[in-house]
Amino acid sequence: MPETVHLDVLLVEDNPGDARLVDHHLKSPAVAHFVDDVTVSHVESLAPVAERSGATYDVVLLDLGLPESTGLATLDRATEMVDAAPIIVLTGMQNQEMAIEAINRGAQDYLPKADLDGDRLVRALRYAVVRSRQQRAIQRQTDQMDFFNSILQHDILNGMNVIRARGELLESELESKEREYASTIVQWSDDLIDLTEKVRSVLETVTDEGGRDHEHRELQTVLAAAAERAQSVSDECTVTVEPHSVTVIADELLDDVFGNLFLNAVEHGGPDVTIDVTTAVEDGVVTVCIADDGDGVPDSEARRIFERGEKGSESGGTGFGLYFVDTMVRSYGGDIWVEDSDLGGAAFYVELPHASL
Repeated sequence: MPETVHLDVLLVEDNPGDARLVDHHLKSPAVAHFVDDVTVSHVESLAPVAERSGATYDVVLLDLGLPESTGLATLDRATEMVDAAPIIVLTGMQNQEMAIEAINRGAQDYLPKADLDGDRLVRALRYAVVRSRQQRAIQRQTDQMDFFNSILQHDILNGMNVIRARGELLESELESKEREYASTIVQWSDDLIDLTEKVRSVLETVTDEGGRDHEHRELQTVLAAAAERAQSVSDECTVTVEPHSVTVIADELLDDVFGNLFLNAVEHGGPDVTIDVTTAVEDGVVTVCIADDGDGVPDSEARRIFERGEKGSESGGTGFGLYFVDTMVRSYGGDIWVEDSDLGGAAFYVELPHASL
């Protein structure tokens, strides 16, 4: 059975005739096709709105010419009073500049009363309500991610640090087989702490409206560290990084971005994999190519491998590494993709903004 759709409308209009006209349009067949029921709360000024601070509405129809204020000042005052409810401006003035400014200040739409009819009003209502509900859904998701981020920081991360500290203590006091067990506890603790930090970084990236603070990073230093990390995992692999002095816009997690890509090449290309890294700069964009002679990536998986939870059939990991890489690169304003490499394996291309010094 379809869900009943109810619409709570607040009409702020001091002209009785205009109020009756709007009420008439809200009861038109066009609106009835959009919602099952409409409740209209009519006030003639903003004063009663301030008194109903706890009330919630699906949409606010606002006349800009009220007894206590006129023009865009009315919109500014109403925005502060109605929380996150979408506002549709109703006005007797045909003023294109004011319409644009009203939208810039947060109004969902700007409707001259002379042109108002049921069809036009329902289009504005539909757009305002759908957009408002989408924004509320996004906010709920953001709040949930903030909650999980706090759990990662205060519970899981703190707990893993305690476990690691106890493991180190046992490692220093035990001998033989028991010492190996303690070493395993420490190693797994390090891996889980590292993974937890990466998950926190992704959560902060997708929930922070202002974005993470980016800085200038010397790319050659980052690539050299990533190459050393890969060779520490397998001393049989060959990593060649073409020297190129260039600075990009990123943050401290750029080290983990390239560290993950280099380790991915070792994991999927085998311990004796050959990795060639080249860098090009053009039109304010720095492109890094990480090519290997491993098994490559099938065309059908070229985009999917960057999605959350995706991993190769031979991978023993969580599928988080490339998702983390993709999320962070895009947060820097860059891009990443994979192609076939001239070495016979995969070639990961990473585009980053060039920091003009």
